[in-house]
Amino acid sequence: MYKKIACIGLLAVAGLFCTLDIYAQQGQIGEKPYKQLLVEVEGKLRTGDFAGAIEKLDDILAKYPDAAEVYYAKALLYGQARNFDVAIPLTEKALEIEPENMLYLNYLVELNKSQGDVAAAIPVINRAISVYPDNASLYREKMLLLHASKQSDEALKVYDEAVAKFGDSDTLDVMKAEMLVDLDRKQEAEKILLPQVQNNSSLRQVYSTLGFIYMDRSSSKQAIQILEKGLKNTNDHLLYLDLADAYTAGKKDRLAFESLRKAFESTDVNYMDKHRVMFTLLSGKSELALEQIQDLANILVLKHPRIADSHVAKGDVLWRRGNLQEARSLFLTAVGLNRAHIDAWRMLMNVEMALNEVDQAVDHGLEALEANPNNPMLLYFTGLAYMVKDDGENARKLMEAALDNSGKENTYLQSLIYAGLGDLYHKLDMAEVSDVAYEEAIKLDSTNATAMNNYAYYLAERNDKLELAEKLSRQSNELEPGSSTFQDTYAWVLFKQENYKESLKWMEKAVRGSSPSAVLYEHYGDILFKAGNSKEALRQWEKALAMSDGSGIDVEKLKSKIATKSYVE
Repeated sequence: MYKKIACIGLLAVAGLFCTLDIYAQQGQIGEKPYKQLLVEVEGKLRTGDFAGAIEKLDDILAKYPDAAEVYYAKALLYGQARNFDVAIPLTEKALEIEPENMLYLNYLVELNKSQGDVAAAIPVINRAISVYPDNASLYREKMLLLHASKQSDEALKVYDEAVAKFGDSDTLDVMKAEMLVDLDRKQEAEKILLPQVQNNSSLRQVYSTLGFIYMDRSSSKQAIQILEKGLKNTNDHLLYLDLADAYTAGKKDRLAFESLRKAFESTDVNYMDKHRVMFTLLSGKSELALEQIQDLANILVLKHPRIADSHVAKGDVLWRRGNLQEARSLFLTAVGLNRAHIDAWRMLMNVEMALNEVDQAVDHGLEALEANPNNPMLLYFTGLAYMVKDDGENARKLMEAALDNSGKENTYLQSLIYAGLGDLYHKLDMAEVSDVAYEEAIKLDSTNATAMNNYAYYLAERNDKLELAEKLSRQSNELEPGSSTFQDTYAWVLFKQENYKESLKWMEKAVRGSSPSAVLYEHYGDILFKAGNSKEALRQWEKALAMSDGSGIDVEKLKSKIATKSYVE
């Protein structure tokens, strides 16, 4: 019987164990002369010796060149490593020996799909159909492959063939309807699905697809009705997620939240669906309050305590709500569960720096790198922790290592690293190199507002390239209009350009929108003085002095301004 093997897509070790398990159940490995050798392969995999496992499989094949399951086992290992150029020929070799083995045929389809060559999987499915012409699942798979490879007309013909051969079914109708929705033929899709609703279909996708069609028409009321009927007919709790979307569209926020809560509490909704929703919520694409998102994150941890991402999500919410110590505890739990969780390490270091526990951040960065050597994100954040600690030598070593190892990363991370190097080189009085790093950061990511702001500020401090500084600072404020830090920088650049009237407007905006720092108060005083209000300038300088401990400002210069009641360069 054709079915997808659950082992495929798991870790290579589990995949190979699964293979051996299947053959053991079929009584085949017991008859093979290399049974003990395969046990030795298992032993090497259990200790993480993948190279040794491959070598042992090669030894078996040298003695038994027709051992199809050994080619397949080797293909699993290479497939998990995403080395498709090796995995595919190995699977094809296994099929050459056992051409009717559905396990190998299925895996070959998955390999082609995984490397993004969906069209190459179609001949494999055709081959499977020729061997198993009465297997309806193969026709459904062929429909999906044809549609995914932009051969939707052919896929619809396969639907007709399947109906003619196996009869009509709600599964086939849903597949056709979903293809029609993709082709923007939603009315046809609706026409196919409504009879299934009238027959009280127990298939969730009937209702979720119709719900999507109605939502697309901005008919949230119809969507809610059909989804509520779907829940009654199917008792499939995944529909609560669709219902939450429909309630949100209908401005029924309380019911939307309750639907999400029911989905998160359900053991029938798998973790990945919940995680997808939580990721969306944390990305800011929701009207829910942080308190409500935390409620859902609490449920996630309660229902899935052994999954690191649950703790990361809850920690993220707590961090945003200002509960830094609790957030830190959750990130620690996450890295304890999964030492390969890069985001958990990153957030742990970030929150520790926010707590001014820089030594802890450095220690955790080094621990993270021990578990994940040369990871550019971890190198960057560990370097950042060293920079906060004023250890320029180690900060530079790690930041530059992050850059050296970032070649395969996205431009967002590369831009982040260059911007960090810009900050570091400035701190090390390497102005020219710092400028180059900032320019590279902005070239890689034209939305890197922090790089623009910092570069503009340091140019203004040096009275250098003030026209460029004004342009960059203005752009950073356009990208993040609510940032008082960026407003302060723009005010300071305008001050350096002697545009005191406009500078004062921006500084007042910055003061209104934040809890001002000593630096901001000093800048405010400087601008007020140049704008002709020396009395108010003195008041702001005095505020700056009162907050000057640990601020990094030149206290002696500030005292001189106060004593002389005048601006001092």
